Amino acid sequence: MKPSIKSKSLIITGMIMIMAMTGCPYESPVPLSNSCNSTVDPALIGTWVYTPKAVVKDTVEIMKFNDHEYYMEFHERGQNGIRSTSRSRGFVTIIKNQKIINYCELGKPDKFMFFKYEIRDKLMKTFSPSDNFIKQPFKSSSELSDFFTKNIDKQGFYEPPDTAIRVK
Repeated sequence: MKPSIKSKSLIITGMIMIMAMTGCPYESPVPLSNSCNSTVDPALIGTWVYTPKAVVKDTVEIMKFNDHEYYMEFHERGQNGIRSTSRSRGFVTIIKNQKIINYCELGKPDKFMFFKYEIRDKLMKTFSPSDNFIKQPFKSSSELSDFFTKNIDKQGFYEPPDTAIRVK
């Protein structure tokens, strides 16, 4: 039995609504805190491969850069099969017992992105703050941190999680 035009239009409308509700990761000109106040979490160091349904990069390699920061390489295989790599520096800020990575691509120091992470055994879940929730730009780390502190527990603050598996 062929689907009717009405059922096809309902499916298409539903898909458009889902795409509209799913935001992109929030970008900020300022980090949540100063990296000199951060310490390296040894559980984060390693190579992580994201599960096929993840919307983020295929693989991330996280290495200790210094006592406060990480060097991170995000590897992604495009539709044409060619791999691309982006390199970032990052550090952890803890807000309400949630560990949040502040990271920016090397060469782009005024474009910070964030993800909360939770590690259990060899699995890491990452949660990106939604730009559907965070609409305004912030001029200082203090303003941004206050906003996170007030809103971090609210529904819709984070996009649905991605899952990665430690391979090294």
